[in-house]
Amino acid sequence: MRRPDREEDLEFQGSPGEGGGLFYPWQEEACHAIGGRDAILSAPTGSGKTWVAYRWAGLMDREGRPNMPAGRVIFTAPIKALSNERYLDLRNMGFDVGLETGDFKKNSDAPVLCCTQEIYTLKYCRRPNQRVIVDEFHFIFGDPDRARAYMDGIRGTHRDSRLLVMSATFGNPGTVKDYLEEMAQRDFVLYETSQRVTRLVFRRKGVKFSQIHDALVFAFSRKGVEYVAREIARTRKRLPREDRSRLREMAYILEVDQIPEVLLKGVGIYYGSLLPKEKLLVEMAFRERVLDVVVGTDALSLGVNLPAETVVFAQLAKFFDGPLTKNEFLQMSGRAGRRGFFETGYVTFIPKSRCEHPDYDTERLYAKLLGAPKEPARIEVRPAVGALLRKERTYEEEARVVAQCSLPKREFETVLAEIEETMYLINRTVGLVKDPETRRRLKRVLGDLWFDEMSVPSNIGAAHLFVRHGTPHALDLAEVLRREERNYLQALLKVKRYANRLPEGYSIQGLDELDQEVNRIDPTVFGFEEKIGQLKVSEEGWDLDEEV
Repeated sequence: MRRPDREEDLEFQGSPGEGGGLFYPWQEEACHAIGGRDAILSAPTGSGKTWVAYRWAGLMDREGRPNMPAGRVIFTAPIKALSNERYLDLRNMGFDVGLETGDFKKNSDAPVLCCTQEIYTLKYCRRPNQRVIVDEFHFIFGDPDRARAYMDGIRGTHRDSRLLVMSATFGNPGTVKDYLEEMAQRDFVLYETSQRVTRLVFRRKGVKFSQIHDALVFAFSRKGVEYVAREIARTRKRLPREDRSRLREMAYILEVDQIPEVLLKGVGIYYGSLLPKEKLLVEMAFRERVLDVVVGTDALSLGVNLPAETVVFAQLAKFFDGPLTKNEFLQMSGRAGRRGFFETGYVTFIPKSRCEHPDYDTERLYAKLLGAPKEPARIEVRPAVGALLRKERTYEEEARVVAQCSLPKREFETVLAEIEETMYLINRTVGLVKDPETRRRLKRVLGDLWFDEMSVPSNIGAAHLFVRHGTPHALDLAEVLRREERNYLQALLKVKRYANRLPEGYSIQGLDELDQEVNRIDPTVFGFEEKIGQLKVSEEGWDLDEEV
């Protein structure tokens, strides 16, 4: 792709380190400003927040040498893939590190732990003398189903532990600081920067499919991803024989049975319903530059380590949600450029793409987003339905929690009405059970076992199995859940997470069979570390520090 003309493009200059130092000036400034205190670090995607977190936690000294501090260090992440990457990064640095994601656990008593936010909230937030890094905090601004786990974890963090909340930049950091201080009942230092460690150039003109190289390309549906990947692949010849051979070798090791034709032309695909082994094949092949383009959904914006020179938008409007917000646009754009790989990142778009939402024009949306301000961060939390079913709190008490924990705060009466409607629907569904004793048992079991990751029908279906069988089989529960999951594997893994949260007195049989079924479908779920080791990727090609 040609170097852009400065007269036609918008350029955001990075801040390369002066004098050849290990840390960039803004990183040194951030470390000095926040010290070891509770802090909020807001910086653009790709700016290098990770090293600031390592310094803050005491895992790295000023010369960049690994160091083990007193007390435990916990890294939380919104998705399992990011916890896996952080775990491997810290392990490669020589730390005794553990991993726990709800459906997988290894060395969880280690002095350094990588986990999902839900695991931290459920198991570890009340422990003292920890240093906790809450990464990708901006993830909750658009996901109310996950926001409660974040806020309960932050609110529940022990007074003797310290918190570092890290996020991409957003429109009202001062307001978020006030909000977190109220939630956590502690003072936070806010450090915000717009500096990147690489230049970022927004091109004014779009690109053709044939011009896309060394790029991440965004579309927002499986159909859109596959269409764009095919169009790019049509402009290309097959990879050289040695690259095709390497791709097939990687697929064999990861037990991926079929390689899509677009991959053999250097174009990867990436969306939610792919199996983890299929995603890992694309990630690893891209890092080795067997592939030079990945077309994917906004899952690519969550920090998975895919160094790219260019970000290309094939779509800028989602089918149900409409146009991207400025914050979403910047988060995705920030994947362009990477220190040590591409010192300048470029952002562009595909004009008049056939995968764009029919009501919008990509070029016009792109121009509008370039000039738009960042939106204020908004946080919407859901009620704790399980606690309401167990009568641990009244509807009014829960409505006050939800109203106060939302940003901006919500009207109590509105929240109360929503809670009453939700509970009415649940009670009406349970009330369809004719036998009074069965109905009573179902409601009690539903309250005991309510799982926020599952919908109302799935929760009720699971409770029915416990009422009917006492100790249901894991694979029967997976059949209940698969109706609402993207694939059977995700249903199996949700059963695993569900089983790991069962209260005393409840159990599921057949978990060994479930594990066998998971391994049959995808051996990388539990064995990702071993599979990556088998790939024998070079140190340079397997650099997991995605933001350093």
